[in-house]
Amino acid sequence: MTSFDHAINEYQRYLWQNGYRKNSIKHYLKAIRQTLKNTDLENITQRTLDDISIELRKRYQPNGNRNRHAAINLFCKVILKRNDLHLKIPRSKARNRDVLTNKEIDQILEAATEESRTVFGVIQTIYDCALRISEVCHLNLEDIDFQSMEISLKDTKTGDNIVTMTSRVAEAINDYLVYERRPADKGEKALFLSERGLRIGEHFVRNHLKRCAVEAGIHKRVYAHMLRASCITHLFNEGINPNSIQKHARHRDFAQTMTYNRPTQQQMKADIERVFAKKPDLNDEDRIRVVIDKYVRGEITDPELQALLEMIKPKQLKHRGEFSGYA
Repeated sequence: MTSFDHAINEYQRYLWQNGYRKNSIKHYLKAIRQTLKNTDLENITQRTLDDISIELRKRYQPNGNRNRHAAINLFCKVILKRNDLHLKIPRSKARNRDVLTNKEIDQILEAATEESRTVFGVIQTIYDCALRISEVCHLNLEDIDFQSMEISLKDTKTGDNIVTMTSRVAEAINDYLVYERRPADKGEKALFLSERGLRIGEHFVRNHLKRCAVEAGIHKRVYAHMLRASCITHLFNEGINPNSIQKHARHRDFAQTMTYNRPTQQQMKADIERVFAKKPDLNDEDRIRVVIDKYVRGEITDPELQALLEMIKPKQLKHRGEFSGYA
């Protein structure tokens, strides 16, 4: 066994012993194999890590590199016993959430009905329940409660959770169980099975979702997490209480939930009109007070606050140099 093989096994053992999730362990080990496999671990230097960081920056986005850097730092600390080696974790980069329209969701679901009951049930469940791809793959029969209309999620990114199951998800799952689920083993616990009767994997979801998107005539890239993002955004657009959305999305941080709040232009115009329609004779100071009060009560979001304040901000005198006749 090589020095690296021994080190990676010890690292895996450490991660299991310290309660890291299965998915996290997989990604941490992948990061170490990807970056340090051909490195002389006994003579590794800070410059070696800095060079690795530069290469990662060239190939991947900052948000993905955060976990890679964290995996390397932990490996150096607990396996190599080198506290002097450390990579600065890249700052998280804010990005727009890619979402589908309600029409596009309907088109994908319609295409899924032509694929199979399994594919339709998987896509419907991911969207309505705002599931991550790993969560839908790990669902077991015992996790579905048709009495309470709830789905139990175990060992997820945010721990164990319970999500509401919509009536159409319940109907899709029941239809699949009755007419299509054929386990290879009678003792199979997995809910969604492939044609071979085995638990579906992430590749199954990605491939069939991509195929459904193509069949639906959607030309942009469609991936599983887009269904989750679309669900959360659509709930915001329907005016659902943000706290309820946070619970449905299972975010620890409320600010994380709010990043999915992307009102349409029509909604922005309607909200702005609604704020001012009731008191048309207010002066600018009163208008600002009304807007701030609505923001404090949670009736408008940060982007809406900024947009409204921009609209009612008194027009500033132009800079002296902008007037003709002045140098």
